Amino acid sequence: MTKTSDGNYPVDEVAQAWLIKMRGDDADGLRGEFDAWLLASAGHAEAYRRAERRMSALTILKTSERHGTSHAEERRGRVRGWLPWGAAATAIALLILAFGAGGASLPGQPGSASIARAAEPLVTQRGEIRTFRLADGSSATLDTDSRLDVAFGNGERSVRLIKGRVRLAIAKQPVPLHIAAEQGATTANDAEIDLSIDEAGTVTTALRRGDADWRPDAKFGAAKPLSEGQTLTYRRDGQLQPAGSAAPDIPASWPEGWAEYRSIRLDRLVAEANRYAVRPIIIEDGKIAALEVSGRFHISQTEDFAERIARLFGLGIERRADGIHLRRR
Repeated sequence: MTKTSDGNYPVDEVAQAWLIKMRGDDADGLRGEFDAWLLASAGHAEAYRRAERRMSALTILKTSERHGTSHAEERRGRVRGWLPWGAAATAIALLILAFGAGGASLPGQPGSASIARAAEPLVTQRGEIRTFRLADGSSATLDTDSRLDVAFGNGERSVRLIKGRVRLAIAKQPVPLHIAAEQGATTANDAEIDLSIDEAGTVTTALRRGDADWRPDAKFGAAKPLSEGQTLTYRRDGQLQPAGSAAPDIPASWPEGWAEYRSIRLDRLVAEANRYAVRPIIIEDGKIAALEVSGRFHISQTEDFAERIARLFGLGIERRADGIHLRRR
C-alpha cells in the first residue's frame, strides 16, 4: 500500500481525510495546507481524485430515513458508507495529529450538529446530492450546496427554497404544497417540480409532471396556471423574466449529477460544474470560454469532467493551488 510522509499513513486514507475536511465548515481556513499537500506529490492528487470518485458514487441520491434524522447522524452515515471502519479511525486520528485537538470537529462528530426538528432546514454540502423524505409522503432531492426550509402543521404544508436547487416529488394530499422562493410562490399537488435560485436571486421553476399554479407574490395576486413541461423564470422581486430572454435550463438528469445541453457556452457549463467542485475549474482565455459545447456531462465529477473537456477541445490541464486551469496546449 502506498505510503505518505504524513505520519506514514496510506496516501488513500490521507486523501479521504482531506476530502472530509474540505467539505466541512473549516474548508476555507484549511485551503493553504490542503493545497500544499496536494501539490507536494502527483500521487497525492491521484489519491484525492480516487477519493472524490468514490465519495461521489456513494453520496449521490442517498436517502434519509425520515425528516427528523439529525444532521450529525446523516454525516456519520456518509463517513461510514465510504470509509472502512479502520480507515475512518485512521483518518480521524490523522486529522487530530495534523490540525490539533483544538481544531474544528470532523463533520459527523458529536457537537457538530443538533437534532433536526419539524421546521429545521434541509441542507446539502458542496458536492452532495441528497434525497429527503417529507412527513406528508413527498420527497425533496437537494442539489449541491442547497437549503430548503420545511414547515408542516395546522392543516398546511409549505416549503421555501433558500438557495440552490430542489426537485420535489409532491404526494397527493387534501391540501396542496405551497412552494416559496424569493417573492413568488407555486402551489401543486400530486406533481413533480424543479426549482432553482441563482446568485442574483433569479428563480426558475420547471414543472416535470402534473399541474401547478404560480403567483408573483407569495401572499397576494392572481394565480397563473403552469402546465406540464412548462418552465417559468422570475426575478427576485417576482417579476417574470421578459419573453425572449435566455432562461436558464434545469437539466432533467441533474439528480444523478448529469447535465445535458444541445448548445451552451463552455464558461456557463464550467460554472455549473464548479458548483460541485472543491477545487474550481478555471478558464482565463476568453476565446476558450466562448466555445460552444453540446452533449451530456457528468458535472458532479470535477476531475473527470475537466479531463473530458480538455480532450474534446484539445486543451491542456494545469493543476495549481487555486484550481484546475484549462488552457491552450
